[in-house]
Amino acid sequence: MSGRENEISNKDELTWIAGSVVLSDNPPQQLRYWRKKLAVKQADLAKKMSITASVLSDYEKGRRPSPGANFIKRYLQALYDLSQSNEKSRVETQIVPTPVISADAVQLNQT
Repeated sequence: MSGRENEISNKDELTWIAGSVVLSDNPPQQLRYWRKKLAVKQADLAKKMSITASVLSDYEKGRRPSPGANFIKRYLQALYDLSQSNEKSRVETQIVPTPVISADAVQLNQT
């Protein structure tokens, strides 16, 4: 897949997530749901967005009024960017298991 096709796919995915947030009966709950689903820490997302974690928490818990479309767009873009970098880091640091010799093989060598 070319970079352009990948970019379109990413945009489609973000659009779908944004729709699920905006059309939800509880948008703050949806924001939190997607952050957890994409395994992004609240503090990391807040830092990426240049806001405090407490402000982000307030939005996710509905303690602040709706932040508006621009905030949701920034939130989801930052969330998606962090989830992609987390995924790359998980793949790069994945530990390959080493083969384990069975007890039967050890007994054969000792006889």
